[in-house]
Amino acid sequence: MPKEFSVALKGALSLFIVGTHISSLCQPDEALLWLRVCNLLTPLALVFFFFLSGYGLMTQLRLRTLRTPTPTPSALWKGWLPRRLWGLIKPFLFFYPLAVLFLFIGFGFDHIPQALAQLKVNFIIWKVGIPGPLTAAWYLLELMVLYVFFYFSFRYVRRWGRAVLLLVALTLVMMLVVWQVPFGYYWLRYPLCFSVGGAYSIYERNIYKQIKKHRILCVPVVLFLMGVYIWSVQTFPNQPVLLILASHLAYFALPVMLTALSKVLGATDLFMRRAHGPVGSALMWLGGISLETYLLHMSFVNFFRSPVVYIQSPLLYLVVVYTATIFGAYLIARYLRVLVRA
Repeated sequence: MPKEFSVALKGALSLFIVGTHISSLCQPDEALLWLRVCNLLTPLALVFFFFLSGYGLMTQLRLRTLRTPTPTPSALWKGWLPRRLWGLIKPFLFFYPLAVLFLFIGFGFDHIPQALAQLKVNFIIWKVGIPGPLTAAWYLLELMVLYVFFYFSFRYVRRWGRAVLLLVALTLVMMLVVWQVPFGYYWLRYPLCFSVGGAYSIYERNIYKQIKKHRILCVPVVLFLMGVYIWSVQTFPNQPVLLILASHLAYFALPVMLTALSKVLGATDLFMRRAHGPVGSALMWLGGISLETYLLHMSFVNFFRSPVVYIQSPLLYLVVVYTATIFGAYLIARYLRVLVRA
């Protein structure tokens, strides 16, 4: 999977997540078609974000292992975990105060008691895994845990296949803990896709060969998995627990099948041939600022429907939030990158 392709994919998927959070502050009769599409595809977008995170870490490990002659574990992993964790903590430390500032601006500085009351509520919901007011940052918190699991799995287990099994086991333990706490369901929905991404990186060549060999059969399989996924999203949470668990098998299989089939059917190569055209360049540009977009957008989603600024028109609200988010993410990535990126 070319890096440019994965970056462009992140750029496209980030737009769905922004749309879903815009929809959360709209009434049912304000749900534009684009917002309904975003609501449908955002779980798949988050599946891919976790999948690509695991895939990227494992691919970097494989390349580093190949480049280092007879690497020792201590040399290969020296400083790895602190660097990775700081790469998640640093943007959080930048965007959290910014989100608090937008919270106070949204209430108006002449209504500080109301803003403080809302901030108190946002601190309380930390208990259920929502780092408010930056609600989107649960993704960073869960990735931090998964990075720790990845480190211990591949640092101390020599065979990568067994390391993946340990990573899956540790992830399942984490899911059990957050289920008992209890955290929000999104903490349970996606983390195993991180392990799937790591495993896909290890066995990518073999998976590609098998899917290429059976591509005629794989197409209806993907369509079936997409049907299961759509049914799961549309009916959640009004399903028996066993059906919820069974439908999640589609979540884990879809990124593998879609990624491999994209290469087999030529979609990946087609994108790479046009990567520097207007569409490809725009998607890669969006992918380059996807972290900033993800962590900034909730501030504008709330601000433009706050007591100080309330945009009544759903279409205008959507356009203003997207414009402010993307432009703000660009400015931060362009001029304040040293404060955000490790």
